[in-house]
Amino acid sequence: MSATAPHRLRKLPQETANVGVVIVDEDNAILVFNDVAERMSGHERDTVVGQHSRTVLPPEIHCPLPGSGENATSALRTGLHRLEVTRRDGTRFSAELEVSSLTAGGRRMHVVTLRDVSPAEGQVLNSEICATIVHETDRGIVVLDAESRITHVNPAFGILSGYSEDEVAGNDFSILFSGHGRDIRTLQQFREQVAEGRSFELDIQARRRDGDNIWLRAAVTPVHDEHGRLEQVVIILSDVSRDRDLRYLQQDVVEALASGLSLREIMDFICRRIERIVPDVQALVMMTEDAQIMHPLGRASLPRAVVEEYDGARIGPAAGSCGTAIYRREEVIVPDIAKSPLWQGLGAVPLEYGLRACWARPIVLRDGRVAGAFTLFSREPGYPSTWCRRVVGACVHLCMLAIIQEQARRSIDHLAHYDDLTGLPNRTWLREYLEQPRPRQTARALMVLNLDRFQKIKEALGHAAGDTLLMDVARRLRGALAPDDIATRTDGDEFVIVTEDTPEQAAILAERLLQRLDEPVMIEQVEIRPNASIGIGVNDATTPDEDMKATLKHAYSALLQAKEAGRNCYRFFSPEMNRAADDRIMLAAALRRAIADNRLSLVYQPQITTDSGCLHGVEALARWNDPELGFISPGRFIPLAEETGQIEALGEWSLRTACEQMTSWMAQGINVPIVSVNLSAIHFRDRGLPDTIARILKDTGMPPERLMIELTESTMIENFEQTVEIVTAIRALGCGVSMDDFGTGFSSLSNLASLPVSEVKIDQSFMKGFEEASGKIYSVVRAIVRIGQSLGMNVVAEGVETQTQYKLLKDMQCDVIQGYLFSRPLPPAELAQWCHLQKTSRSETPVHA
Repeated sequence: MSATAPHRLRKLPQETANVGVVIVDEDNAILVFNDVAERMSGHERDTVVGQHSRTVLPPEIHCPLPGSGENATSALRTGLHRLEVTRRDGTRFSAELEVSSLTAGGRRMHVVTLRDVSPAEGQVLNSEICATIVHETDRGIVVLDAESRITHVNPAFGILSGYSEDEVAGNDFSILFSGHGRDIRTLQQFREQVAEGRSFELDIQARRRDGDNIWLRAAVTPVHDEHGRLEQVVIILSDVSRDRDLRYLQQDVVEALASGLSLREIMDFICRRIERIVPDVQALVMMTEDAQIMHPLGRASLPRAVVEEYDGARIGPAAGSCGTAIYRREEVIVPDIAKSPLWQGLGAVPLEYGLRACWARPIVLRDGRVAGAFTLFSREPGYPSTWCRRVVGACVHLCMLAIIQEQARRSIDHLAHYDDLTGLPNRTWLREYLEQPRPRQTARALMVLNLDRFQKIKEALGHAAGDTLLMDVARRLRGALAPDDIATRTDGDEFVIVTEDTPEQAAILAERLLQRLDEPVMIEQVEIRPNASIGIGVNDATTPDEDMKATLKHAYSALLQAKEAGRNCYRFFSPEMNRAADDRIMLAAALRRAIADNRLSLVYQPQITTDSGCLHGVEALARWNDPELGFISPGRFIPLAEETGQIEALGEWSLRTACEQMTSWMAQGINVPIVSVNLSAIHFRDRGLPDTIARILKDTGMPPERLMIELTESTMIENFEQTVEIVTAIRALGCGVSMDDFGTGFSSLSNLASLPVSEVKIDQSFMKGFEEASGKIYSVVRAIVRIGQSLGMNVVAEGVETQTQYKLLKDMQCDVIQGYLFSRPLPPAELAQWCHLQKTSRSETPVHA
């Protein structure tokens, strides 16, 4: 038998005449368009040669590229097709198209035979063309006789099956079957459809001569003689094992998507499967959320060191294959990493592990965003095969589906756990959070905040206004909380706050929240102050986590107490805590009245120049002696003023009072050179502080050079740039600026050179242990004195209480000394007397009081 046997194929029935032939190259450009094809299609040869095959051939035989638009195509679908073909004039006819591929002159081409199976006369296929197609096609061709015995096979059949023509000649067609149990059913189906006399397709699990099983798709055409008797069966075979592998991969991934696996697990699964069906590659999925950096999400056999090398790598125009593919939004193929400019400075690790080539394709979501890239590494330099690119295209699509599903899952989870209106976590989220074990046991407070009169506001202004108010309250809560605190909205006008605070800190936070909510907001042109009541339950560090539910119940009970107490307040669950909170509220109210009614006073502690013993100046210190509460120490009411927002008023009162006292001393002829006033760190957050000082100086007639503003070292460190700006402006007024408590913060001595201060005060804590001239504290104090003086600053030592301390400071030439050795803080009248005694004294040692 001949390997081509064109005479066998000429035995096709008469209706197979009129065969058009179209040959296209690997880019689907038309190379050959014969006369019959012209007559069938209505297209002229000159107008279609060089055009895309879609111009004349039906779209159904074109394979779409995975993940591309519907018009993008790659190879033609090989095999036998029965479908309608549209002519140039728009009319249609029934046609049978046979698509096969061949390689001629080193070029891969597709041959399409077009047969009109409608009642129209045709033309017999040229025997030479027929012989070429049968011999060169990559599809196996088998011809059976009427008894299903093999009478002819072409060379491609031998490549597919491993059998030579002589080995199969005369055997029943079932010799190809694998011996699997399904073969009997497939064979019955084959014979039944042959008996019906129509062409059909059938998938067969075949067994190669070497014992391997492959899947073949058989396009079967029964051939009858002029009397209708079955004469031959022509079978065109194509290997669809890979197609089935790809289909199984797609099915398995779809099942994985439905199984609830995490996105990382699904990506790992895809990488493992692609490495199984595409030999000699290693897969990696990289993800990005901000188009700036990328992180690995899926891998299989790729070495961990390679994966970790690119975790957090930046995306850009030359960021390896993966980062560049994401940046360009297109496929990037690097056949040799060692020679590619895209891998310059990035390729050392993969090359160390023998990975030479890398191909990456971006994962583009349906909204056009690039979510990452699917990447393959290969140990052999070169380009990916057509099969490899086909599988990657399918996997990219599957990755896109997995990412979309994950986004949908997150969206659903967000809807289930977060409040739509405010964006805060909801009651479900809070319940699950409180049930989670904590890595460390610390005190934790739950605060239930309920808006006062919210229902009346909503009834008066409408639901939309109520929603606006709730969003404003949520914004204020977020702004008042520390980064680790959590605010949730658990009901209409109810919020629950979780904070790892002690009861004292929880009270401070509650006061801050009430103060924030008391600020007015304009809604529907109406000014509203969204006051609230707060109930607080505390879970100390010794209480098990499972008791947090009880703590929440305690907070709700405390909320009822706050409502009953008149609203716009907070209450703790325990009576002891409530009493402490009441005391704090009472003290804060009393302080507010004391500042407003000028019930506070200033005392002044002298500062003595070391060399002359003369008065250098005085430090103004606030005192509070309430007629009902008695004496309240500064260590108690000054932190309270800071926590309750009264420190600014207290500071301005201190400044004005000290300046008025200074002008009074000047008028009386009492020589007090300088008065120092301490200001809180909160004052230095206000850029208007220099204007406030200037206004007070003008109002009181106080010479600016007689005013010294004291700030702590920690204030300078807290917001260095803004504090330096404000201090510079104060110095420009002519006032002095002193850094108090120097040495207790974290700034180095060298930083003094960049600070716009005129004086440095050594903290009194250094006086403990200072009396040993050989000790470390002595060395530190001496260093501060020398560096301060070398920078043109006065150095003041605080807390001097003994003659030994005084003598050592004098010996090291410290400029100014302050402490109980010379005087306690004095009221204005007593200070005047002290100044008189100090003036009349002739002793070298200053007057002690």
